[in-house]
Amino acid sequence: MRKRNWKAMAVLAAAVVAVSGCGGANSGGGKTDGGNSGQQPAAETTAQEAGEKEETKEEKGSEAAAPATDFPAKAIDIVVPFSAGGNVDLSCRILATELEKELGQPVSVLNKEGGGAVIGQTYAVTQKPDGYTMLALTSSYVTNVLSGTTTYDMDSIQPIAQYCFDPELIVASADSGIETLDQFLEEGKERELLNSTPGFSTSHHIASLIFARDFGTKFEYMHTVGSSEQTVQLAGGHAEVGFTTYAGAASLIEQGKIKVLAICDKERSENLPDVPTVKEATGQEFIYGAYRGFAVPAGTPDEVVQVLANAMEKVMASEEVAAQFGNSGLPVTYANTEDFSALLKKDYADMEAIQDLIKE
Repeated sequence: MRKRNWKAMAVLAAAVVAVSGCGGANSGGGKTDGGNSGQQPAAETTAQEAGEKEETKEEKGSEAAAPATDFPAKAIDIVVPFSAGGNVDLSCRILATELEKELGQPVSVLNKEGGGAVIGQTYAVTQKPDGYTMLALTSSYVTNVLSGTTTYDMDSIQPIAQYCFDPELIVASADSGIETLDQFLEEGKERELLNSTPGFSTSHHIASLIFARDFGTKFEYMHTVGSSEQTVQLAGGHAEVGFTTYAGAASLIEQGKIKVLAICDKERSENLPDVPTVKEATGQEFIYGAYRGFAVPAGTPDEVVQVLANAMEKVMASEEVAAQFGNSGLPVTYANTEDFSALLKKDYADMEAIQDLIKE
């Protein structure tokens, strides 16, 4: 399926899926009833035999759900197309540890940053489609494809699962003197604010572009190679403002080096209860966030995809991931293969509608 087919699928998906949320499929097993001792009438015996046959079918069905493969037989790499220390990197390292336990093989994070994530994405999709290379997938993949500068497209990947959705925060450097969103808007309409991003076409960059379009602010962009460098630029006063997430800037926020002006969500954050939503501060709603998930190169065998998907479902339901994500300020937002694929199609349609902004 090439780009024009993705457009058609995206329109259909957008009509069905509004926002990807959490959710894994629940499985139910068959119920076994014990038989009575002694002889039974023929009709009852036949009914019992039929029940046993149904049970056997259910057991066989359950066995069929478990892929018949020896995968994985060696170590697996998770390619993070951003520098170490950012929130994508952090979340992948947490999940790598838990996936190792579930899959019984080493799972390592491989950072390949640069080019607004294009370098790492290109590397990942060109690896052998055998399940041993997974890509940490963010909205930057979609926007990079739409930029028309990549050698890969939406058909170059097979989604596995989404594991996080993180609402954007509008922040300012403590050295900028900007204290409120009203001041941010006022100054941003008079002059270009120096805006630090994790890279061209990343979710934080896209959030900035859409916000500028909707609110009339002006930005001069300072593109870095990841959220850790982005926030360092802000904390050091080398940039004035930015869009980031709580997990990516929590320590610097707590230290007072970065000030949070607003959150781009429907409700306030439990981590930042005193920070208003954009709508509370301006009267105009603005919701945007960064989703994260995993994908493998297109052509990966279905049974291998299923093994990875099953492992992700179990890992995302674990207390260990919930605790570590919580301690890191990362929301747990799980979506299975089907739902994550639908989210990507919808995001493609949404981003295509602002493609002119991405190319500016």
